[in-house]
Amino acid sequence: MAKEWFTDSELGECLNISPEAVRQEAVRHRWPRRTAKNGKTQLRVDRQDVVATRPPRGSKESSDARPTTHRPPVEPVSGTRCHIATLKDLFATAEALAGPYREGVDGERKRSDAERARADGLAAQIHDLIAERTFTSQKSVELTLRIEERRAIVRRMVNGRRWWRRLVG
Repeated sequence: MAKEWFTDSELGECLNISPEAVRQEAVRHRWPRRTAKNGKTQLRVDRQDVVATRPPRGSKESSDARPTTHRPPVEPVSGTRCHIATLKDLFATAEALAGPYREGVDGERKRSDAERARADGLAAQIHDLIAERTFTSQKSVELTLRIEERRAIVRRMVNGRRWWRRLVG
């Protein structure tokens, strides 16, 4: 169990993996590292332990150790077509379920439009009545003024003639 210093490429050759894969393993396992005099990074590992714990690449034993299931290759286009067909079926089901509700919504929309038109008509009538009341109150004021003018005229006439008081009175 002697630990030695190896460069990424040296350890990659021993393990039959790329130097980048060695760097990833070093990060994953937190192997100690240093920079050599030539500027290359070296990793301190026990080569026998690393080789023993790592299954060799491409060996028949490693593929036999894992059970494999063979699936027929699926074309991406056929998978997409199946998905589209499923979505179409779901859409048709949703349309069938939404049909009665849609009819109810359309009926409610028509009723709402009729109510809106009725409310608008009533609002217009209210506006007209307010305008008429304003006009009528203005006319009432005018009529009151005219009546007061006539009364003033009658009073002036009556004040001068005492016998008219019996007639107006």
